[in-house]
Amino acid sequence: MDARKYWETYVERHDGAAGVAAHLSIPYSTIAGICNGSRGIGRRLAERMAESDPLLDAKVLVWVQPLRKQAA
Repeated sequence: MDARKYWETYVERHDGAAGVAAHLSIPYSTIAGICNGSRGIGRRLAERMAESDPLLDAKVLVWVQPLRKQAA
């Protein structure tokens, strides 16, 4: 399973971006940006997420990268 799929599965289990934001105590805008692919997860954010939920693996989360923009 790749890192983005790992993240998407976690989001599905917690009822979407709003549920993840509440569960991890991280602003919704940050979680929404990760979910829609406009941002990735950096090392510090991954560590914060893993501290909030021990079931998350920070070493996998850091590989969630922003999605490439499609050419218009």
